[in-house]
Amino acid sequence: MTDELDEDELGAYFGLIAAGDLLQRAVAAQLAEHGMTPLQFTILATLLNSSAGLRMSELADVLVLSRSGLTYQVTQLEKAGLVRRAATSDDERGVLAMLTPMGRDRALEAFPGHVGLVRAKFLDLLQPSEIDTIREALDRVVTALRRSKA
Repeated sequence: MTDELDEDELGAYFGLIAAGDLLQRAVAAQLAEHGMTPLQFTILATLLNSSAGLRMSELADVLVLSRSGLTYQVTQLEKAGLVRRAATSDDERGVLAMLTPMGRDRALEAFPGHVGLVRAKFLDLLQPSEIDTIREALDRVVTALRRSKA
């Protein structure tokens, strides 16, 4: 291993950063039309798949957020009437985050435009085999980074 990146490595790294930043800006603008940030949308979308809600600690782990960062975001979503918190039945210290009907509606309302944007600005620009390659490569990176965080 060297202390330098070759031209291809540097290009791959800078390309990932630039593509991610540009895509996130477009996503942020689209979701702002629905009154939420990308992180708030991700929280709502994650909760959509869990009718019983998710423990706050589990949600923080899934989203790779600090507990305090998630608490702040859920508080904002709660104030907007999109999420509610409840005690878990099996642990008096545990707290569940759950979508309210309004939160479910807001997430579902944002999804078509969000999917359309992700397709137009990312997926449609790639060949199917490239999507598989990118997904597999980034899965490895995410797995390694999650392990090193623990």
